[in-house]
Amino acid sequence: MTEDQIQEFYREGYIVLPDLVRSDTIDEVLAASPSKYEKGGNWSPRVFNHDDPTADWAIHQLIIEPSVVDAVEAIFESPARVYYGMLAVVPSGKGRGLPWHQDNMYSIVAGRALNVFMALCEIPQEKAGLWVAPRSHWLGLWPNHRAEEFGGHREADVEPENGIQLPSMRRGDVCIFDRFMLHRSLTNETNEDRYAYAAQYQEDKARVQDTGMKDPRKMRVAELGG
Repeated sequence: MTEDQIQEFYREGYIVLPDLVRSDTIDEVLAASPSKYEKGGNWSPRVFNHDDPTADWAIHQLIIEPSVVDAVEAIFESPARVYYGMLAVVPSGKGRGLPWHQDNMYSIVAGRALNVFMALCEIPQEKAGLWVAPRSHWLGLWPNHRAEEFGGHREADVEPENGIQLPSMRRGDVCIFDRFMLHRSLTNETNEDRYAYAAQYQEDKARVQDTGMKDPRKMRVAELGG
């Protein structure tokens, strides 16, 4: 990460970094991932288990991918803790992604926190490509509701006016975005499942806003072997 890239992240709320994830790591993750999804079904996650970090580790090893961690800690200027991680698959044949939302709609991190969206396959725009709303991270938490049609996930009450779809992503490309960034993915119009991994991190000193406490379950990357 250069200083110009870090400034872009803080200014716009997101940055795209090409070819950041090693191909051999992606091969290992895909080999360990489920291979059958209902055509046209909803977005499907496989979530990292903080209580048993070794569970499905072949999938979740992306959390400690060195190039990813280096970029995150350059932004934080401090060690990173793993807040969340999930394999995110949008099935082929009009499988649905998620509506406009912020990660902080689920739980608010008091301190710097971000999401690293990693493309594990070629993701053209029609393959449930990622959308962002630049600079929406400046605006705090948007009013939102539980969207039953999306399996109870959060949805912004009002769509941002400046949402843009990112250009097609190649396997290994990543988009890093602030936890207050509004983002979404639409339908997968192709005949291939869309594989991505979302790794969320918080800076070392971040706390849970609701309690004001640190969450001991959010381990430093180094404690997971990174």
